[in-house]
Amino acid sequence: MNRLGRLARLDTTVFDEVRMDPAATASSFVVAVAATFAAGFGGWLWWVQEAEFDEGRVFLHSVILGSLFAILLWLAWLLVAYVLLTQVFRERADLQQLIRTMGMAAVPLGLSLLLLIPGIGFGLGLASVALFFGLTNIAIQSVTTAEPARVLAANAAGFAVWAVILTLLVDGRTYLAPGIFITWAF
Repeated sequence: MNRLGRLARLDTTVFDEVRMDPAATASSFVVAVAATFAAGFGGWLWWVQEAEFDEGRVFLHSVILGSLFAILLWLAWLLVAYVLLTQVFRERADLQQLIRTMGMAAVPLGLSLLLLIPGIGFGLGLASVALFFGLTNIAIQSVTTAEPARVLAANAAGFAVWAVILTLLVDGRTYLAPGIFITWAF
């Protein structure tokens, strides 16, 4: 909880601590899962408010299945960044450290819970995704010897996989993505 509070104050030294703490792997993964489910719940609350109906299908598709897909795609994002850094750019990076730091970097995604606020919900959801991307960039930089441009390229490629596939999973009949992604289906 101390680290989460420090991250909320944008204290990025948390990433250096988490990176070197093998005991933080599980808790960092839990942070990513909790933030993703909070985003899913926020998207569902937005849906109920805007559509004024839900027979449980949107909850199941977006909050449960969509959040699970988002977590799997977050792992894909992480692997894309890792492979680009280590295999393409030939930089040093540790996968366990990357999991720990990127898990903590997912904290802002939980702000998507605020999608339900009329008038500014979409902006808050968009800001949560932007902050998520920004913090993952700082997190990756803390675990590699790569220069910032390479970190940005690797992170952007992984993020593109995450964002594009989640967008494709929302088609107007199925809502298999959490948070802000569900707003595009409406």
